[in-house]
Amino acid sequence: MKFPMESKVAIVGAGAWGTAFAVHLARLGMRPHLWVRETEVLQSFEKEHRNSVFLPKIEIPENIIPTPSLDDAISGAERIFWVVPTQFLRNIVKSANPEPDATHIAMSKGIERESWKFPYRILAETFNSEKIAVLSGPSFAEEVAIGKPTVMVSASKNLEISMEIQSLISDIHLRIYRSSDPLGVSLGGAYKNIIALSAGISDGLGLGQNTRAALITRGLSELVRLGITLGAEKETLFGSAGLGDMVLTCTSSMSRNYSVGFEIGKGKSANDILGNMKQVAEGIFTTFGAIHFAEKFGMELPITLSVHRIVWENRSPVDEVRNLMARPLKSEW
Repeated sequence: MKFPMESKVAIVGAGAWGTAFAVHLARLGMRPHLWVRETEVLQSFEKEHRNSVFLPKIEIPENIIPTPSLDDAISGAERIFWVVPTQFLRNIVKSANPEPDATHIAMSKGIERESWKFPYRILAETFNSEKIAVLSGPSFAEEVAIGKPTVMVSASKNLEISMEIQSLISDIHLRIYRSSDPLGVSLGGAYKNIIALSAGISDGLGLGQNTRAALITRGLSELVRLGITLGAEKETLFGSAGLGDMVLTCTSSMSRNYSVGFEIGKGKSANDILGNMKQVAEGIFTTFGAIHFAEKFGMELPITLSVHRIVWENRSPVDEVRNLMARPLKSEW
């Protein structure tokens, strides 16, 4: 099932990922309308045909249509891909006026503070729509823009929506699997950023690859326990949008969350690092949501708690490692 290329598609957010995804859609022959908030990004699109701020190595195809107007970007769009940081998403969607029958696809990864909701739930509540999906998976922006083989998951409670997105954006560069578990896909995309922070901290401390492997596997254990408690499907959490995304972001300096963790492990404060970043490391804020769920359901999420203490309470990373290793002995699962 392929869809007419003349159908309007909008992307809200021109960071690295939003821009890279626009490049992918342009490669498919579409003319994606891309909402650009930052003036300097819009100017670089117009003058250099590049996003010199967030994705400087990639030339922007001419069939991408950047605009500073959210209304212009989404007006008449049949499908809208939301690619803005989770903590800013609600304010942006409140000011949006999409078509009543538009399909909304959440591509942000995280948990909103205060409401403790995932991006797809924010979209569903704001637009009072059942045409909601999540698109997530192990996908570094630059590699998607270049066209390196990548796998993602399209998830919706409405199977037809999942299949539409799967058919619309799949090609030999980007393979999309479908799922009926938007909760699991969303949780996997959010939680992996916390574990990536822990892996970065570990590597910054010079603790070695044994430690990183332990953090990934025990981080997966936390993800699975929390996911099952919330109602996600175990298979989702062990799939591309769960384990796959976690492995990617925990093992590469291309990951913002890993990089932030690495600098913290080297001795820098989280405030100093974040103050100099142009993009958001979502894992920093996702710890609040994970801890909220842990307290609500009486669960232990020790890695997440340690990351939260290090980032938000200025605890010593070395002390937190000792605390994790000195916990009471127990069965693995």
